[in-house]
Amino acid sequence: MYLLLGLVLAAMLASPSARAVDARSESASLRLAAKAADAMDRGDFLRAQKLYETAIVANPGNAGAFTGLGEAHQARNEIRFARKYYRIALSIDPADRHALSALAQLDLEAGNRAGAEAGLRKLRAFCPACEETRKLSRALGSGASDPSSPATDP
Repeated sequence: MYLLLGLVLAAMLASPSARAVDARSESASLRLAAKAADAMDRGDFLRAQKLYETAIVANPGNAGAFTGLGEAHQARNEIRFARKYYRIALSIDPADRHALSALAQLDLEAGNRAGAEAGLRKLRAFCPACEETRKLSRALGSGASDPSSPATDP
């Protein structure tokens, strides 16, 4: 208990320069992830992978960078790694619709319809009108506004 209290007090008393380093790291991570997305758009998947990895080093809490890293691995047909990074992204941000959609699509491609349907239920809960939700719904052959599907997945 005293350790927790000490950590909270230390965080509250941290100098502005210490907090600025964190803000700079977060900003750097976002810039690197944007450069990685540009590399993905150009088809330079290995460069994108390296940029996403660097973005994650700068800010390990950047769920979007983990999703992008998953996309880079998926584009290079490294499906096991893609799944790993999508799951990490979702552990950081369970509402990351890009990671949810990509993981569900991979499940569907692997013949895991139940996994894909669970992903669709989550997408519907977080973003019922998103393009990712509609696309996955079409891929599963169900209506995007199917009311019979539960809103959440336990």
